[in-house]
Amino acid sequence: MIRTLRQNEEIMLYGNILHITDAEAQEVVVFLKKEYESEALNYPYSIPSFDDAAALWAAKTVYVAAQLILYRETKNEALPVILPDFTVDVTPGAILSCDLCLRFLPAMIVQLKVIDSEDELIQVLENILQQWHYSGINYPLESDTLEHSVITADKCLQQLYANRIIDYKKLKLAKLPGYKELLLANMGLYAPEFWNEFKTEMTQHE
Repeated sequence: MIRTLRQNEEIMLYGNILHITDAEAQEVVVFLKKEYESEALNYPYSIPSFDDAAALWAAKTVYVAAQLILYRETKNEALPVILPDFTVDVTPGAILSCDLCLRFLPAMIVQLKVIDSEDELIQVLENILQQWHYSGINYPLESDTLEHSVITADKCLQQLYANRIIDYKKLKLAKLPGYKELLLANMGLYAPEFWNEFKTEMTQHE
């Protein structure tokens, strides 16, 4: 499923199978590391190291979420058990490694809302995106409560985050101290072409 998701942006399941073997997990890690190395060819500055544990946790999270959306048999009170939090330190490498899979979570949540807008799984998945918000910039998160210190402390990740802010035209995030000056510098004289609303907003507050 992870390979199909990465290569075709589609979810393909072969039954309600929640158990993941160690061999399958290792195969996923090897695959995701190659995907990371491929994407990192276009990363700026010093590239954070791939985080095996973070990548595997994110892959399992997306896989289990897909199973729950399509084959719901699990009771709501069991959701925190089968969708546990990431318990290791959140680093730039962990954020980028998780993003290989978590970037697909916003579209999955949107689809889940179509199926059942009252499903408690929605809040569980939104909470994950709230923590790993580099993967949810295109999703309507509570931006006032997002933690940015790890991101803005790393030049590579900060620039990648700024790129997504521009891609998705997230004005509220763009005005944060960790990104505003960087975005202005990146766009320069071409700001009106890239994002006129942002340039206009900044001009009004000068």
